[in-house]
Amino acid sequence: MTTTDASNSMEKRMQPRWVPHSNVSVFEHHSKEYLGLMVDCSDGGMMISTYDAVPAGTRIKLDLIDIAPQVDSRRTGHCEVEVIWSDKITPSLYGTGCRVHHPDDMLHTMINSYRP
Repeated sequence: MTTTDASNSMEKRMQPRWVPHSNVSVFEHHSKEYLGLMVDCSDGGMMISTYDAVPAGTRIKLDLIDIAPQVDSRRTGHCEVEVIWSDKITPSLYGTGCRVHHPDDMLHTMINSYRP
């Protein structure tokens, strides 16, 4: 996908996005492989920074882990995502736009806590 295609996809979003207040690490659920960090999110989607391009249409079960500000414990949310686009954002990182499917209650709580 070209930058123009990614920009057009972003312009078609139905929901505003917001940036998490803390680092949210993203792991593939089954292998526990580290994929990257959540860059922004909404109720129905998220962008993840990844080291490799992820093909559009890929579906991945994820574990998302954060340590909320002023809290001494970490939170782990789970969901499945469908990759909508992946585009190089720096020489070593890709932005990966995803549609969220089947978020668990904790992921809802985490996303709601990132709202401005």
